[in-house]
Amino acid sequence: MPECVLICGFGAFGEMHAKAWRLLDPDMILMVADPSERARMRASQLGVSAERIAPDPAVLLEAADIVDVVAPPAFHLPLALMALEAGKPVLIEKPAVKSVSEAKTLLAASGALPVQVGLVLRAHPLVAQATQLLGANEIGDLLAIEGDFRGWKRMRADSSIIENDGVHFLDLMRHFAGAAIAHVEARSWSLLDADVADDISVELGFHNGVKGRLRLGVLAAGEVEDAFVPGALTTKRLTLLGRKGNISIDFNTNRLTLSKVAYMRSAGGHDVKPDHVSVHAALGATPEVLLARSFAALIEATRGNAPVLCDVEQGALEIAAVLAAIDTSLERQSFTPVAVEGGSS
Repeated sequence: MPECVLICGFGAFGEMHAKAWRLLDPDMILMVADPSERARMRASQLGVSAERIAPDPAVLLEAADIVDVVAPPAFHLPLALMALEAGKPVLIEKPAVKSVSEAKTLLAASGALPVQVGLVLRAHPLVAQATQLLGANEIGDLLAIEGDFRGWKRMRADSSIIENDGVHFLDLMRHFAGAAIAHVEARSWSLLDADVADDISVELGFHNGVKGRLRLGVLAAGEVEDAFVPGALTTKRLTLLGRKGNISIDFNTNRLTLSKVAYMRSAGGHDVKPDHVSVHAALGATPEVLLARSFAALIEATRGNAPVLCDVEQGALEIAAVLAAIDTSLERQSFTPVAVEGGSS
């Protein structure tokens, strides 16, 4: 019997979720809850049955097997708590919560029910390949991770560029580092308008000694059109720096570059001897395909076959603590590291 999914929130990304659920299973039963009449009309146009569309998710909840929370961030926690109270597994889009306190509430409410945070890049095949390469010691000991997630892309009113864009790379950096973020140092520029931080740089220190650097902003033009946001021009590149080379993932072109090198101490510091470079492409890694892969992971978790792709501990609690530390650092505008609350190694 096909799963029945209740999508809470049917804006542009909710619509993308609907297409991805149907890509995963054409027979998937979809229900849509959204207070906007325009959104409900769009759901109907996309083939959702009238009796499965409502302004209030409560009237549809009983029939759902999974609740997919794609509403604006302020509604994430109440919708997730309602679903969990009804005993329903939950997919909750990023940013999952707005504070560490909310994250703790969500964690306590989840119990044994699968709750997956929608950090979709975890489902990218190149992330799996990079994890394998790292585990095979292809670039030696991991020293640092650099992330560049910038471009000409609208800034959302309901979440900052750190919450909307930065969380994807903060999550992946934590994933590759294999340890939680211990402390942060953040700086921002407000070049277009004194009241808006339009360029942000974050330095990260992980509990195992790995370093990180993340750039975010809207001032520097990206390299290609963004697949998730048509019309936006972005750069999305994550680079793992090791003692024997680099692994660089370009999430816009779906290419991974493995570069091998030898470093040797010299009078000038280090001699650098490049070895070879290989490029690997992931074909067909569209947003809908990546979402469908992440949804498949949640379904397997509901069947008890595997863990969720990104759990509440990492995707909500740790991320919320890191975001709070970044906010504190930005307010101080000092060069003193800010510890991340409750970071575990």
